[in-house]
Amino acid sequence: MALSKSVNLAHAQRAVPCNICEDEVPGEYYCIECKQTLCSQCEKSHKRVAATKNHNIVLRTQVGDIDTTTLTCTDHGDPASCHCEKCNIPVCIKCVTGKHKGHDMSDIFDVLEKEKKLLQDDIKAMQRDLPTLKSHRGEVLTKKENYKKEINKILKDMEDENQAVVKHINKLYKERRDDILCIQDSNLAVFDGVEVEMKTKIISYEKRISEYTDTISKNSLVALRNVVKQKKSLSEIGSKPELPDPPTFVPCNLESLVENLGKLHITASPLKFIPRKQHTSSSSLKSKALKVTSPTVISKFKCPLKGFPRICITKEGDVWLGGGESRELVMVDIKGQVLRRRNIQNRPVALAVMDCGDVIISPHGDDSRSVSRLLRDGREQHVFDTAPSCCNGVSVTADQKILICIVGGRVVMINGDGTNVKQIYKGRGDYSAIHAVEDADGNIYISGWTNHTVVKVNKDGKVLSTITHTTRGQQLGRPYGLVVDKMDNILCADRDKHCVYIIDQNQQVRELVGRSHGILYPLRLAVDNDNNLWITQYDGNVHVLKYLSQ
Repeated sequence: MALSKSVNLAHAQRAVPCNICEDEVPGEYYCIECKQTLCSQCEKSHKRVAATKNHNIVLRTQVGDIDTTTLTCTDHGDPASCHCEKCNIPVCIKCVTGKHKGHDMSDIFDVLEKEKKLLQDDIKAMQRDLPTLKSHRGEVLTKKENYKKEINKILKDMEDENQAVVKHINKLYKERRDDILCIQDSNLAVFDGVEVEMKTKIISYEKRISEYTDTISKNSLVALRNVVKQKKSLSEIGSKPELPDPPTFVPCNLESLVENLGKLHITASPLKFIPRKQHTSSSSLKSKALKVTSPTVISKFKCPLKGFPRICITKEGDVWLGGGESRELVMVDIKGQVLRRRNIQNRPVALAVMDCGDVIISPHGDDSRSVSRLLRDGREQHVFDTAPSCCNGVSVTADQKILICIVGGRVVMINGDGTNVKQIYKGRGDYSAIHAVEDADGNIYISGWTNHTVVKVNKDGKVLSTITHTTRGQQLGRPYGLVVDKMDNILCADRDKHCVYIIDQNQQVRELVGRSHGILYPLRLAVDNDNNLWITQYDGNVHVLKYLSQ
């Protein structure tokens, strides 16, 4: 209501007629010197007449104090004395008795007072709201700055996350690249071995062909009979060697890669599901009833020999210990009491035992490069020469072949008498192959310091997986000794992390025992017939723990 009245009053102000024209033409201009309202025609003539006097003629809307004391009727131009409530406009006395006769009228000054009061109320309301608006404006500015800071922080976090992802991807790329190079080295070693074998066969057969040709040319029945009687079987002629297939690149899914950064292991090549062998032996049935429980220490003692202990346990349960500074082996009970002693030629680096009870001894590099076999009657036989490198570790497979880890990263497999040497793995670095053991499926697990890994390969040397982290994402330190228990779990001693990991059949890796059990610099492991875990340490202590129960 107030706004519409103000508009009508202003309209009435603007509708003042021209002061010069006899016709009541609305005046659009105003001469400040003459104080007259002019229409557009009179404004032009007035300009010409008043040109010498420099009268200032402006639009009426530009002058704020024109007719401030008098409102005029919009129809007659006379001073307005009343306000028509029905038409909501100022009217003169003529209008009251004419066009607006019968309409409700109000005193023009009362209307002006009401308009003034409305404007004053608006001013008060705006003055009352002004501090709040200023406060809101301050809040808006503050929130704007906070918003900008949050956006900048998000952008920075995104950049940091991007750099972290790139860093992890580069790390995984390097690990996969190293795995591929390991596969390459191992498979090329297979090709080299087959090449040498084929070359030797070719030379042998060419020699035999020459001998047979000479014999045939002599045309001697006696010579022919002698050669036929002495000749060896040719059943292997033309046999095709088994060689590894060329690798195939399998791209990773980026989302799963980022989600699983640093977890468990990175596979160097695509893995195919191979059903595990079904074991029906009594020991296997017994192992199925076993479960991993919280480990408890049942014994701890100091090794009776100098140097950190080496250990192996026979099929009958006899525990043999060797010392890195002693040319002697001792048989001990679970409390560390010495039951028997045997002298050996060299200080041992590692021990293994065959089903027959013979102990395989890996010698200290300063003593010898010859891996030997200690027979039950006390005699010691040469088995394999690792020269010029030293030996890191030895173990015996289910079919009684010997796995030997050699400084330089090589792992070879030989018969118990030292024949039929086959290289199955070549790592990168002197200590990339510390110890190797065979699982129930015939695959080989190899621990390595150089890349902080446990590598799983088949007997042809093909890398199946590379474990670098636990299931919870902790990186391996320096994996050392390995052993396989009756549940086909792989136990791995980590020298730098002071713990023993358990790697189950699903390749899940977790810490089994650690510092809380008194473990410090663990090195070699063994599991006895009662499913007790034996741990030898760098400080010479031996821990015996129970971790499996029925």
